[in-house]
Order: sequence, then C-alpha cells, then structure tokens
Amino acid sequence: MSKYIWLLDPGHGALINGTCQTRGKRSPPFSDGSILYEGVFNRDIASRIKVLCDVERIECENIVNSNHDVPLATRVSRANARHAADPRCRYISIHANGWGDGVTFNSAHGVSLFHYMTSKIGKEMAAVLLKHIVQETGLKSRGVQANMSWANFYVLRKTLMPAILSENGFMTNLEDATNLMKDDFRQKVALAHFNFIKEMESL
Repeated sequence: MSKYIWLLDPGHGALINGTCQTRGKRSPPFSDGSILYEGVFNRDIASRIKVLCDVERIECENIVNSNHDVPLATRVSRANARHAADPRCRYISIHANGWGDGVTFNSAHGVSLFHYMTSKIGKEMAAVLLKHIVQETGLKSRGVQANMSWANFYVLRKTLMPAILSENGFMTNLEDATNLMKDDFRQKVALAHFNFIKEMESL
C-alpha cells in the first residue's frame, strides 16, 4: 500500500470538437496555425503520471474523468470526499501558465509552484516538485509561492488535504509553448511529477 493517495487534477477544459472548453486557456497561434490548449496539455500530463504510478503500484487517481471543463467546486468536492474516505490523500493541480494579451507571444517563461499560505506540508511538497521539474525539463525556476490575492487558487483554498499547483511553463512564451507541444518534453514534465511522488513516498 502506498504511503499516500495522489489525487491528480488536470486544470481546465480539454479540446472538444475543435473548441477549448475554458475560455482563454490557450497559446497564441503558432506560425503553422496550431494552438496549444491548456486543458489538453494538462490532461495529457496527468495521464502520463498515472501510467508511471500504476507501474510502480503507487496509488494515484485522476479526479477529472471528463473532457469537459469540470467546475472547480466539483473537482474540490470529489477530492474532499476521497480524503474523507482515506486521509492519506495528497492533491496536485496541473497547469500551464499564461500572461499578456493572449494574442502574441511574450517574454514571461518558466515554472512556478503554489501552495496554500498556511500549509507547511504544501510548502514542502511544492519545493520538492519544483526541484524535480527544473532538473528534468530545464525550465527556469520562478520559485515557490503561497496562495495570495493575485493568485488565489480555489483548489488550494478549498481542498482539505495538503495541496499544490504546478504551472509548467508559459503557453504565451514561444520557447516554452513549443516545448510543451512536444511529446518528449511532456514526458519529462510527467516524469518530474512522478519523481516528486516517489520522493515524497520515501520520506
């Protein structure tokens, strides 16, 4: 039995019939007209993490089982219900970042980790995951940050277990976004999360 149950929450909606289900959560168009949709990226990373955990028999669950944009309250409700049934739960919300007008690429880049401001365990988890993402991907570290007024994430405020949120590069930065479209880079992002999980399991 695993030390923890890892609840994965791939943020935002996925691509359905050519339309992203969360408004604005996408890259500007690339030169070939393609677009990086955050919901698609997040779900892909979560699926890859789940596969890696299953191989090692680490308990891991995806709380978003739909390609639609599952409301935040529903995500939190599912996580809290699972935690009530088994308090070993730990929560990871998976994202890609964005900044600017959403129409043009800009210079903001790198990876950030967030935790609820009063959660000591969340802060420790965030630091360990940030370390692994930087090591695996080479993304610039933007540091570990507490949930604040400018980044007041609902899923960190309302979940009842230690919770973190990863922003794995900027969709609005051409270099970051180009990497986030690549299969091998996505596997590195997933592997970083998996290595974090293994480290936390061993502590």
